[in-house]
Amino acid sequence: MKLDRPRSLLIDSGGGWFDSNCSATAGIFGDPAFTLCFSGDGTRVFSDSGEETFSEDPLSLVEKLAADGYTALGYISYDYLSYTTPGIATSDAKQGDRLPFLFFHFYEKDGFCTAPWEEVLSAVPQHGTSPGLPPHSNTEREEYARKISAIKDHIAAGDVYQVNLSRKFRFEPLGEPLSWFLDFYRAQPVPFAAFIGFPGFELVSGSMELFLKKRGDIITTRPIKGTVRRDPDPRRDRELAEALGKKPKERAENLMIVDLMRNDLGRICGYGSIGVRELFTVRPYSTLFQMESEISGRLRSGVGLSQIIASTFPPGSVTGAPKREAIRIIDSLEPHKRGPYCGAICLFPPDGDFTMSVAIRTGVNSSEGADFWFGGGIVWDSKADEEYGETELKAKALTSVASLRML
Repeated sequence: MKLDRPRSLLIDSGGGWFDSNCSATAGIFGDPAFTLCFSGDGTRVFSDSGEETFSEDPLSLVEKLAADGYTALGYISYDYLSYTTPGIATSDAKQGDRLPFLFFHFYEKDGFCTAPWEEVLSAVPQHGTSPGLPPHSNTEREEYARKISAIKDHIAAGDVYQVNLSRKFRFEPLGEPLSWFLDFYRAQPVPFAAFIGFPGFELVSGSMELFLKKRGDIITTRPIKGTVRRDPDPRRDRELAEALGKKPKERAENLMIVDLMRNDLGRICGYGSIGVRELFTVRPYSTLFQMESEISGRLRSGVGLSQIIASTFPPGSVTGAPKREAIRIIDSLEPHKRGPYCGAICLFPPDGDFTMSVAIRTGVNSSEGADFWFGGGIVWDSKADEEYGETELKAKALTSVASLRML
């Protein structure tokens, strides 16, 4: 493929999309051979020869098409949970554009390539602009505090231990979105950065969290719970990292999600094969430390993509625990659709393996505006003012990628 201005782009700072452990690697995607879209009323495939509709399960179709020799890139919306979790659905009356539940581009071998990410810079105009101030939020301070209080009532009643609650912000449209995305990545290199151009909108993600990775018959997940800022003083920086690794609240939240993900993998993996490979590992990024754990297992024979997603989706770190009840509470409290946010961004090579990130630090840009969602896990000892202030800080940081602090 000729290195030209990409239509879509993945960047792996190490250990992400391409299992790279050295310098950043970019996956550069041009025009797709065809595109698959599922919005609940049949699966449509668009190509130069026209449109075709399929009635079969959309994820089974994605898996089948990738096996035919194509590389698939796209997303699974958080709201797709309506099709994976019996008895659970998100309300159709929620605020926001109704984007497809699944949206994938399919590429032939000459439709994409990998290269050092710096090589992309010469093909992209370097005049990206940040979204303007002030953004509009659909949930203000007092209302957010009431929602946190409602979650604590559920915790006190024994319904849940943790619920992930988000606010939605609308900014002005991103100027030169691909260039802005590259600045976004420079501000904080991550293993699962993604820019995907779709008809009418762009998906922009600075995620550092692995949802699922399949290599052969081994499937791995790496949930994140626990965050602290970096410090320019090396001594203080080390102290912050050590404190995060020992903090009881952060360890307890992380362990809740580890147990949840072990249970999810238990539905699709062989008995006795599931293990926690890492627990409470503190990883450094340019602006923050994150506490991560890693769980993996051996897939049972015959388990396909549709069953994998039905057993594990949405990611536990962005719902809460127990998952089903947390999803119900989120649906009752959040006025907005999450769309791709808190779903999964996916790369499916034709060899049957795949990599999916958790779509955090993720937004949708269109001519109407740039929508980003910010939130966090609410537990019994969460303080409403601190939780609200954190979402405000995250939103404000987006207005200047040069000083980005996506905590």
